[in-house]
Amino acid sequence: MSTSILFYFNSLQPSGGIERVISTLANKLCETHIITIVVKDPAISFYPLDSRIILVSLNNELNFDMNSRFKRLFTAARSALKNAIALHAFLKENKFDNYYIAHPLNAMEFHLARGFRRTDTIVTEHGGVDAYNLVYKKIKDWIYAKAKVYVVPTTTDTEIYKKLGYPTQYIPHFRSDLKYEKSTLELNTVLTIGRFTDVKQHLLLLKVWKQVIDAIPSTEWKLQIVGEGELHEDYINFINVNKLHSSVAILKPNVDVAQFYKSASVFVMTSKSEGFGMVLLEAISFGLPCISFDCPAGPRDMINDKNGFLIGPNDEIALKNALIELIRKPDLHKRLGAQAYLDSVNWQDENILKHWLKILN
Repeated sequence: MSTSILFYFNSLQPSGGIERVISTLANKLCETHIITIVVKDPAISFYPLDSRIILVSLNNELNFDMNSRFKRLFTAARSALKNAIALHAFLKENKFDNYYIAHPLNAMEFHLARGFRRTDTIVTEHGGVDAYNLVYKKIKDWIYAKAKVYVVPTTTDTEIYKKLGYPTQYIPHFRSDLKYEKSTLELNTVLTIGRFTDVKQHLLLLKVWKQVIDAIPSTEWKLQIVGEGELHEDYINFINVNKLHSSVAILKPNVDVAQFYKSASVFVMTSKSEGFGMVLLEAISFGLPCISFDCPAGPRDMINDKNGFLIGPNDEIALKNALIELIRKPDLHKRLGAQAYLDSVNWQDENILKHWLKILN
C-alpha cells in the first residue's frame, strides 16, 4: 500500500528555483507515494505537476509591505498564526505518513499546528546557512532538531549543520525534469536566470557587462537576463542610462526553460548566496561552461576549473576577466562545456531517489 506525504510550502505560483525543486521532487515521489501539497495562496503551480498530485490552498496569501520592516514583521506574525490555525484544522481531518516542510516560517507554523515528530517530520533546506535573518535562525535552532531528518542539498552546509547537532543528511536536489541535450555553443549569448532581487546581484552583472562591452566593443555577444521581480525597473533604467540596448535582453520566465539554455554558450551566476543553485545544475546539464561566484553554498559542489570559473564572491574584476576570456577563446568555452556536460552525470535520478526512499520508508 502506498504511503502518503504532505508537502507544506508558501506558494508554487512563482517561477523560481525553490518552486522548481518542490515540483520536481513531488513529481518524482508520486510514482511511489500519495502526494498532497498545501500552499497558502491559490492552488496554482507555475511548473507542471503530475495529475496524481493533490494541490490544496489555505487561502491565506501573504503580501509584504517592502517599505516597512515593522509592517513586514507584524504581517508575518499575524499570517503565521492564521496559517497555523488553518493547517491545524486541515491536519485534524487529514492524516499523512510523512510531512515535508521547507523554510523556517513554514516549520514554525507546522510546529504550532501539530508539532514536529521524529517519526514522520522531514524538514529541508533551500537557502544557505547565512541566508536567513536572526529570527529565522532562532526558529531553526528551536524546531529543526526535533525532526526525523533535516535534508540539506550541499556538502558544505551539511557539515556545518551536523556540527550544530541537527539530524542532517546530505541529499542533492533532483535535476529539473527537462529534455537535456548539449548546446551547440555556437550562439554568442551569455545567459543568467533568476528572480530580480538583490540577492541575485544582476545589477552587479550589468555593471561588469558594461565593462566587457567597453573592453571589446566590436563583440557580437549578448547578455540575456531571464526572470521577473521587484528590481525589473532598476535593470531597465541601468540599460537605458548605459546604452546597452543592443547587447542586453531582459526576458520573462517560460515553463520551457530549456530553450534559453540551448540557445546560450555561457552561463553566469552572481548571487550573494544560494542554498543549492539549481540553474547551475541545469546549465551544466546542457553543456554550458559556467561562471559563478563561490557563494555559500551550492556552486562549489558543481563548478570547478575543469568546467568553468568559480570565482571569489563579488569579485568584479575576476568576473570581467572570465567573461572576456570565454568570449575571446571559443576553444576554451567548448572544452569547458564538454566537461560540464560530463559532470552533470553525477546527478542521476536513481541515486538521489534511493536516498529519499530510504528516509520515507
